[in-house]
Amino acid sequence: MNQRENTMMITELIDQDDLRAQLQIWGLEDTKQLSLAECSNRLSEALSGPNREVWQERLASLLVKRDLLHPEVQAILDACMK
Repeated sequence: MNQRENTMMITELIDQDDLRAQLQIWGLEDTKQLSLAECSNRLSEALSGPNREVWQERLASLLVKRDLLHPEVQAILDACMK
């Protein structure tokens, strides 16, 4: 793999900023200002609330893209889905 291909793969990963933006789109307010740990706490709350199934489906849709997830994002999603 050459340097350009390697750079493209890294920039195409779904990183923490992408996750926070997606959570904001899905209705978790102010997630763009939260740390990844705080986002994890908010996700746990959402998964234990009345819309649990909706959140499980949303997170599962991200986990399908496992190869594109930044390792920290993957770890957060895996932990939330247990």
